[in-house]
Amino acid sequence: MCDNRQKEEIEVRAFLVGRRPCRGVPVDYFLLVEEWDALWECYGIRVESGGERTEIPGITASQSGILSLLSKLMRGSVTPVAARDVVEDWLLE
Repeated sequence: MCDNRQKEEIEVRAFLVGRRPCRGVPVDYFLLVEEWDALWECYGIRVESGGERTEIPGITASQSGILSLLSKLMRGSVTPVAARDVVEDWLLE
């Protein structure tokens, strides 16, 4: 996982990557990009559905890695409630 720096140094942008239904309810998947001192980026995810939201910043500095994780979340129609467990398992792989 990425370093934890003071929040005032970090600019976070969110990009909608995809939407998948889960039991008829749309689930939105976002890529979070944290830019630190304009020198490097760290990536996280946000999952939103039916008024629930889970945000996990600072997962990895690998853009291809985070896109692979987001693809896995979307293929499985992972909801905000289960997102943290899936991310933890992915980090252990």
